[in-house]
Amino acid sequence: MVSLSPRTRRAGLAALAVLVLLGLAAVAWPDGDRRSGRVLNRISAAQVSAGVGWTHRWTAAPGGATDAAGNQWDADTAVVQGGSAPKALAAGSPTHYRYTRSGTLLFTLPVPQPGTFAVILSLAAPERGPAPEAAVTVTLSGGAAQTVHLAATGAGRIRQAVVLAPVTGDNVALTVGDLHNLAGVAAVTATMARLGTDALKAELAEEFDGAAGTALLPGWRHETGGGGWGNGELQEYTQSPANGQLTGDGRFAITARDDNGKYTSARLRSAFEAQYGRIEGIMQVPSGRGLLPAFWMLGADVATIGWPDAGEIDLMESLGTAEPGVVHGTFHGPDGSERGWERPFTARPVGGPDKGMHRYSLEWWPGVLQWSVDGVVQATLRQEDLGARQNWVFERKSYLLLNVAVGGRWPGTPPPATAFPQAMYVESVHWWR
Repeated sequence: MVSLSPRTRRAGLAALAVLVLLGLAAVAWPDGDRRSGRVLNRISAAQVSAGVGWTHRWTAAPGGATDAAGNQWDADTAVVQGGSAPKALAAGSPTHYRYTRSGTLLFTLPVPQPGTFAVILSLAAPERGPAPEAAVTVTLSGGAAQTVHLAATGAGRIRQAVVLAPVTGDNVALTVGDLHNLAGVAAVTATMARLGTDALKAELAEEFDGAAGTALLPGWRHETGGGGWGNGELQEYTQSPANGQLTGDGRFAITARDDNGKYTSARLRSAFEAQYGRIEGIMQVPSGRGLLPAFWMLGADVATIGWPDAGEIDLMESLGTAEPGVVHGTFHGPDGSERGWERPFTARPVGGPDKGMHRYSLEWWPGVLQWSVDGVVQATLRQEDLGARQNWVFERKSYLLLNVAVGGRWPGTPPPATAFPQAMYVESVHWWR
């Protein structure tokens, strides 16, 4: 969801140019990998020296492989036991995804030090027909089995599942099995996500408890004003209870109103800012055409360097009856153009996003973003998935936003059939780290 005026964006781009000239814009990956695209505002030097971001890759391809970004994928022969021998898929897949192993697989992945690692399983769809809804069961050493559900997709034959693995020794041990509607495991990656091995803690836990009519909440602030918000939008954001207030039953209502042709609404920004973690919001959206309810994130330095350079992650946007039953999740970043690059995805929550509460989630760790709806993985984006001119900017602090926009280039002006007021109800927001 574009959020800044053209003036702010131009100022941000100028500030970014100064940073680049000063040589302060990039820090290398700790493992020395070559990765496509330029990486802006990387993992901090302190994190790098501690090992955060360390990454290693293994593939079922005999003899290993090198991907388009120049990253080396070692053959998995030394790190896997059980299951089938590698089976070649149909031609067309990249070499590191061209072979799969099926059956029950025990992986023992060497890592340089204790910590919590994000293990990314690259899973191949069946060779023929569509890529239907799928599932895989993963059991960490000494842990309970967890099943990762994957949405159906037409966007490719490989899907990723991200699993967090706390490690107290020198390897990640996990068992992969019960591959449902999947041809097998094509590759596996381990990235050091955090230094500790303790369970994730909710550093932001907003349940929206309080008296009905309360508009100003601890830990959140209203962003107010009009001017289009970089998208030609029609509303003016206010901090009036008429536009944003607690309902008294554990929800916050953001209400868009039409007051004799003047549209008003509310936009909340979290005071909490952080880098990495598991983010989740539970909400019900309005159904009117010409509205854009959103749950999203911006890089915390957006006021300094501008959009899209600070990066944007949309965990939920909806166009109501213009696209019945559909929600959008999108990742945005810079590529040298005014509007930057984007990776858009869609999902269809069961029953519809406007018919009940639904859960929108993000797994965010070094080099990887994974978007889920109601516990089903919809999309995964990694830094190496970007093109040569597309910059990865998701190694910086970000904050959360909740709002309902009216009109603009996307979704367009509300037609006469859209009845006001229209409200988005937010039940909870959590950020675990």
